[in-house]
Amino acid sequence: EKVRREIAIMKKINHPNVVQLKEVMDDENSRKIYLVLEYLERGEVKWQRAPGVPLMSISESMKVFRDVVLGLEYLHYQGIVHRDIKPANLLIAGNGAVKISDFGVSFASSLKTGEQDDYDLAKSAGTPAFLAPELCGFSMDDKQHPKINYKIDIWALGVTLYCFLFGKLPFWAKNEFELFDVICHEELDIP
Repeated sequence: EKVRREIAIMKKINHPNVVQLKEVMDDENSRKIYLVLEYLERGEVKWQRAPGVPLMSISESMKVFRDVVLGLEYLHYQGIVHRDIKPANLLIAGNGAVKISDFGVSFASSLKTGEQDDYDLAKSAGTPAFLAPELCGFSMDDKQHPKINYKIDIWALGVTLYCFLFGKLPFWAKNEFELFDVICHEELDIP
């Protein structure tokens, strides 16, 4: 179901700052589905030389950030919430354009607000260090789980920009539970 949702989303999108789906191959013998995506020669955006040492200048960071904002704006107007914006999911084309990739946990909302009130979507989203606070406090026992909307992509975009500018994650902890507590309750440190 996850792969079929990803395919449906990728077939719907066409933007210079979003990776394009070229073909879907369904191998009936192995019962596997293969996605053929556009080739992006320069690979993923690299953002640090070592922890705390940014790889990009501020102007390079702003160019990457601008491309990601344009891609996200397009996705959000299409009703798509990516749910896993992070440097590893940003790829660079030969012409230098930055493109958003990996729609494995994305969803397309039928609502104009981009909200999705879906229990399964609320409990499984993205990479822990890039999760918005409203997702970090979510518990399987919660009767009132958060509505998933575009705001979680905007939060992850802010975490990504922090990584570009400072060469490190804004929040860190030894394990996922501590990390969620730090994201929800600690002050952001601006070096």
